[in-house]
Amino acid sequence: MWSAYSHLMSIDEEGTHVRLADFVKDLIEPKIVENNGRLIRSMGDGFLVEFASALDAVRCGLDIQRAFADHNAGLVPDRQIQLRIGINTGDVIVDERDIYGNSVNIAARLEGLAEPGEIYVTRGVRDQLQGYPDFSFEDRGDRRVKNIEHPIRVYRVRYLRDQDGNWLTAARRRLSGAAYKLGRPTAVLAAVALVIATVSTVGVVTWRDEGRRPARASILVLPFANLSNDPTEEYFADAVTDDLTTDVSRLPGAFVIARATAFTYKGKAVDARQIGHECGVRYLLEGSIKRIKTRVQTNARLIDAASAVQIWADRFDNEVTDLFELQEAITGRIAASLDIQLIRAESRRALAERPASPDAVDLRLRAMGLYISGITPEHTLAARQLLEQAVRLDPQSAEAWAWLADLLASDYLNRWNDTGKTQLKEAEEAAQRAVAIDPHLALAYFAYGFIHRAKEENAEALDAFNEALRLNPSFARAYAQKANELINLGRPQEAPLLVEKAIKLSPRDPSLGVFYWNLGRAHFFANRYGDAIPWLRKAVEARPNLWHNWLYLVSANALVGNKREAETVLRGFNDQPLFRDPKFTLERVTVFEQANPNENAVIVEGRKKFHQGLLETGMSAR
Repeated sequence: MWSAYSHLMSIDEEGTHVRLADFVKDLIEPKIVENNGRLIRSMGDGFLVEFASALDAVRCGLDIQRAFADHNAGLVPDRQIQLRIGINTGDVIVDERDIYGNSVNIAARLEGLAEPGEIYVTRGVRDQLQGYPDFSFEDRGDRRVKNIEHPIRVYRVRYLRDQDGNWLTAARRRLSGAAYKLGRPTAVLAAVALVIATVSTVGVVTWRDEGRRPARASILVLPFANLSNDPTEEYFADAVTDDLTTDVSRLPGAFVIARATAFTYKGKAVDARQIGHECGVRYLLEGSIKRIKTRVQTNARLIDAASAVQIWADRFDNEVTDLFELQEAITGRIAASLDIQLIRAESRRALAERPASPDAVDLRLRAMGLYISGITPEHTLAARQLLEQAVRLDPQSAEAWAWLADLLASDYLNRWNDTGKTQLKEAEEAAQRAVAIDPHLALAYFAYGFIHRAKEENAEALDAFNEALRLNPSFARAYAQKANELINLGRPQEAPLLVEKAIKLSPRDPSLGVFYWNLGRAHFFANRYGDAIPWLRKAVEARPNLWHNWLYLVSANALVGNKREAETVLRGFNDQPLFRDPKFTLERVTVFEQANPNENAVIVEGRKKFHQGLLETGMSAR
């Protein structure tokens, strides 16, 4: 969508990010709504939008382009932001979250043909609007585009201008009302199923100034290679690339080059440093798909574009079942892993480049890197302090506010760092600030989930985790915490599948110990104590600093008659320095896990069983 997007980010990353966010919030989204459009998905620097008619789509595009032209009039060329837009009409395939089909592909190809500041449409759109006095259509001839069998007749559409170059907004209202109405083709009203408008990146941005750095966490997803013997599998590799581009664009702080640019490198042996230089990105994601009988093998690699060094790789197999589920599993796992890897890489870079004078983004990245390197009370406290500095330097950083809310609420729930009601209120205020700045930030709603849980508002917490997943379907921690909230609502039988999905999405997640705990807790509250024990044991091994991992393992062993094992685990708990604090006595733990008569009967019974197992093991007040 944005002309010379990476170039602008390199000149003024923070300022450009704010300007683009303002354009989207104040201009683009209101225009879409005003013209009966529906935003299907945002792709980092582009959008896919569905409209009810060709008229709505073209008017929306032209009004947006005119507003950008007015804004750019007073700016020097390298500070201007321009769009290019492609509009097509036709049938599409619809599911819960997205739309697909040849019509979408054609619209995307049109966008790639359009010049900055222009709108290109197909013959179908032109034919439906040819009777309107508002528009001028310039025939640009037949064009052949990638993956489309037949040439496409392309037209550039503009508003008519008078001789002085002024827009004929007043003149068109003077035209005959009858003629205006007669110009509306009936096909728009009844025959056209859907009209698609896409806006995306402007080709390849050439990097000329060696003194400028690419945007932080900027990435290009290269087309995944099809290594199967069957060339018809090519479409699946392309679909994985498309979905990955969309999923990665949802990661907080990531700047993703749109797929139209990425596909220009398909099948070409290009050096990573050359691509980074041309597109102004720090990272490249590349990979391959190979079908082996009933299994699909996926390889993914994250490359540092400056050095061409591989900094992360993953290889995994999936059983071929439903193709949509397979595609979702592959892209979800890579996107979830990539989130963690980008945080680590950018945190190290921030420390190396500006160790003495970090800016707000550096501070946020350092905090995130510290947190995921090991989730401990010391790390969360240090990360909170870094985030507090970050929001003081940049009060408009939604990501920093959301992370701060998350850590404050987590510390409150874990009883870490003497966090109390004051900090819980601060967490809520931070989450409110994050959502006010960016209402589409999944982490902010995830933090709200913790806050509602701390306030014993379990239904509201579940809603918050659901919203986080709607905004980021690859958010592994949100799946696990949604499962935990279902347990709190007395529905433990629904939780295991969600936790298993979290583990599949992010098998090396820093919160993996919490995932194990969630799964063990689900089995515990479903009275399957034997099934709970292996997962609770893994939770203790992965996260020995969480008291509930230990004590639920103690209780589960006691309840199945493994008293000796229960006593051994209890001794291990007592030997942990963190748990020698008076708040982890039997009396205090009973308060933490107090059976509340107002809770669901399943939870009341589960908490009673937990206390019973501890008492049978002989846990005392110490």
